[in-house]
Amino acid sequence: MDAKTETGSFFSYQNLLRLEDRVSETFLRYPWIGWGVWIVFYINTLIRTDPKRFGSTFQAYLDAAHAFWSGHTIYDMSTLGEYLYWPVSLLVLGPLPMLDHTVAAAIAMTISAVLLSIAAYAFMKLLLPEQSRRDVFNLAGVLLMINIPVAWFNLKYVQAQVGMTAFMMLAAVAIARRRWALGSLWLFLSIITKPLSLVMLLLCGATQPKMRPWLLLALVAALALPFAFAHPAYVAEQYRIWITKLQQLTSVEPGQWLYQADFATMLDTFGLSLPHTVQTAIRLAAALGFLALVWRIARYGNIVVFAVAVMLYAACYINLFGPRNEFLSYMVFTPALTGVALMLLRRNSRDQRAWLFILLALAIDFHGALAVDRVLKPVLAFIVLGWMIWLTIDMRRWVDLLGPTAKSSD
Repeated sequence: MDAKTETGSFFSYQNLLRLEDRVSETFLRYPWIGWGVWIVFYINTLIRTDPKRFGSTFQAYLDAAHAFWSGHTIYDMSTLGEYLYWPVSLLVLGPLPMLDHTVAAAIAMTISAVLLSIAAYAFMKLLLPEQSRRDVFNLAGVLLMINIPVAWFNLKYVQAQVGMTAFMMLAAVAIARRRWALGSLWLFLSIITKPLSLVMLLLCGATQPKMRPWLLLALVAALALPFAFAHPAYVAEQYRIWITKLQQLTSVEPGQWLYQADFATMLDTFGLSLPHTVQTAIRLAAALGFLALVWRIARYGNIVVFAVAVMLYAACYINLFGPRNEFLSYMVFTPALTGVALMLLRRNSRDQRAWLFILLALAIDFHGALAVDRVLKPVLAFIVLGWMIWLTIDMRRWVDLLGPTAKSSD
C-alpha cells in the first residue's frame, strides 16, 4: 500500500470516528430523542390504523376468533396464509373481536407498543446494572428508535410478533435474576401470543432444571386452555387440522410463500433447491446443534450470560430454521442485538463492535424488495450466529463481551 492510499485510509477512519463522536454527542445532548421519535412514530401509526393496512393479518385473527366462538373451523386449508397459530392464541384477543375492527386493531397495537417499551427498559436495565435509571430509560428509547423500521411493519399490520418479542425479553430478564416462575410465566404469555417462541421455552426447559416444572405447566396450560371455552371434540378437531396445516407449510417450495425468508430461501436464491426431506433434516440437526450450544452455556454457570445468549440463540433458530419464517419475524432478533450494542456504547462510545451490531440490526430491520429479503436477512442472521458460536467456543468471550453485566451474576 503506497503512502497516498495509507493517508486516504487514515482520513476515512478518522472521518468515521468523527461521525461516531457526533452521533454520540447528539444523544448525550438530547437524551430524550429516542423516546421522542418512538412516541411520534407510535402516534403516527395509531392515527393511520385502517383495515386497508391490517386486513391481511389482524383481520385473519379476528375472523378466526369469530370462527372459534361460533364453533366453526378455524383453519383454511386452501391457502398458505390466514390464521396459522394454535387455538389458545385466539383467547389472547379477549373481547377485541366484538369491537369495531379498527378500534380493536388500535387497542392491540397500543398494548403491543407498551409491552415492547417496558421490555426495552427492563432489558437495558439488565445489561447496564451499574447505570442510573434515567440513563437506562434514555437508552431504552434509543433501542426502540433503532428498531422502528421493523416495528413499523409489525405494528401497522398488528402482528403478534411485537408482543411475543417483548415477553421473550422480559423472560430473559427474569431468568437472569433467577426468578424461574416469573420467567416461565413470561414464556407462557409469549407462546400463547405466538407459538414460535416455543423455541426459547424448549431450550430453557432442556438446560435449566429449576424451570422445568414451571415450563411444563405453562405448556400444558397453553394446550388445555381452549378446552375450557369450547366443546372438547371441537377443540381436538381444531388441533388435528392445525397440525395438518403445519405439515402443509413445511412441504411448500421456497418462494411459494412470498414473504418467506430463511435458510431454504437463501439457498434457493443461490441456486440450491433442497428437497423437503433434506430441509426437515437440516432443521432437526440445527435444533440439536443449538441445544448443544445452549447446554454448554448453561453448564458454564453464569446466569446472565445464559439469559442473553438463550434469547439470541432462540431468535436465530426461529428466523433461520423455523417453518415458513417471514421477513417480519426478524423483529424477534434485533432488539436484543441492539441492546448489547448500546451496552457497549455506554461503556465506550468508540467500541467498533457496537456500531457494527447497530448497522447489522438496521440492515436486518429495513424491508426491501422480497427478492432481497429472502437472502439478505438470512445471510446477516448467519453472520451473527457465527459470531455467537465463536463466543460460545470459549465462554470467557461472553463474559468479556458483557463485562460488569456478566459479573453481576456472581
